[in-house]
Amino acid sequence: MNIRTVRSFDQKVDSLSGGIQTTGNYPTEVVSDKIPALLAFFPEIALHVTRPIRWDSDHVVLLDDETKEICKEIVRCAGLDGSVKIALDYFDASINRVSAWTVGLRNTQKALLMALLNPTDKLTKLQNENNWTELMVLGEELKTLPFGDVWAEYCKECGAPLDGEWFDTVKQYEKEIQSKRG
Repeated sequence: MNIRTVRSFDQKVDSLSGGIQTTGNYPTEVVSDKIPALLAFFPEIALHVTRPIRWDSDHVVLLDDETKEICKEIVRCAGLDGSVKIALDYFDASINRVSAWTVGLRNTQKALLMALLNPTDKLTKLQNENNWTELMVLGEELKTLPFGDVWAEYCKECGAPLDGEWFDTVKQYEKEIQSKRG
């Protein structure tokens, strides 16, 4: 009979001794979960919002699920009062940096607007009352609200270009200014 020994990948031992065994792969933590925990102990926090480093060195803030969750937590914790200082990362080695910065800034604004459109007080009340079914129903219905129309109106009121309109300006800037730098 062959007996094989199980070993973990992150320890240089001949065999495991019992208890919890590890493989070197750990569950990934998310930033959004940390915001309320930190604000419970500190009056303000500095938050560096970025996209995880990938093989192509992208750091552009995307409108992904985690960015939306980060902004939901900022709004839920009343972090827009100044207690959460938001810094954005926009470095990218493979695309135009002005575009990277613009996309990241606009995506953060979109995520904050989405969070502000949620009926936070009602959601909190339902949670505090342990009304899980209504909380789930309302949460699912919120996912299909017409966010794009609200964002377009916000851009108009701010005098900012709508989605699909700003990129030509960046291309012109790249052609006239950035291409002559080096």
